Amino acid sequence: MNLFEQFGNSLWNFRAYHSLSQTKGGKSFLYIFLLFLLVYLIGNVYTVTQLNSTIDYLQSAMKEYVPDFSLSNGILTFDGPMPYTIEEDGFLMVIDTTGQTTLDDFEGIMNGILITETEISVINMGKIETTPFSLMAPLEISRDQIIKFLPAIKAIVVAGLAIWFIFAFAGKLFGILMLTLIAVIATSIFRQRLTFGNQWNVAIYASTLPMLIKLANTLLGNPLSGFMFIIYWGVAITYVFLGIYYMPDASMPEPLPVTQNPEAGQ
Repeated sequence: MNLFEQFGNSLWNFRAYHSLSQTKGGKSFLYIFLLFLLVYLIGNVYTVTQLNSTIDYLQSAMKEYVPDFSLSNGILTFDGPMPYTIEEDGFLMVIDTTGQTTLDDFEGIMNGILITETEISVINMGKIETTPFSLMAPLEISRDQIIKFLPAIKAIVVAGLAIWFIFAFAGKLFGILMLTLIAVIATSIFRQRLTFGNQWNVAIYASTLPMLIKLANTLLGNPLSGFMFIIYWGVAITYVFLGIYYMPDASMPEPLPVTQNPEAGQ
């Protein structure tokens, strides 16, 4: 049974789960590895595409709308008109290096940012946190440096996703191990004769549809995020039980081999 046959049978042929459970360990591992890799790549292509468009927008927006600025030795210089104000949907951001604007001007503002020559104050749900630029004294930042650095974020994210794949796949194998324990229960209920390796294979192939459902949810913007855990495990456990239920009845005695009487041929 090739990989495509394994994929198809794991989705809609419960009677094939007996054959799937007999798959060699290396072949079933290759199946789950390739399937997980494909799902991971498709799911993260969407994320990377969104990130690329966001970074490209930030680059163009900063070049066109943000005046030149720099932070050096704990002092901010800003070439825009003072105060430089951005206000939208109840959020207020003010940059003023002249000292004319203070936190008193933010009275009644629940969310906002005030940037002065020496510090930044963040207002979140009415609570104010102030950070002096002197804490970042060794750091030098300018608008042009940020614009040049933004494309590097793409490479950093791609490298991070490549590294995260290892941990994500390890988590998937742990989930399959948990599903294998469910298969042990189903094996006992339906009185089948399955080894742990057989049950592990059943858990692998029972994970196919839940992984596809999770991928579809990701591509659609996670509309089922609140129920995804229940849906994933509900479908996986259902497939484990149905796959084992439709296996040949192991409690039936095997037919005795037919022996030929040597005298019958005489």
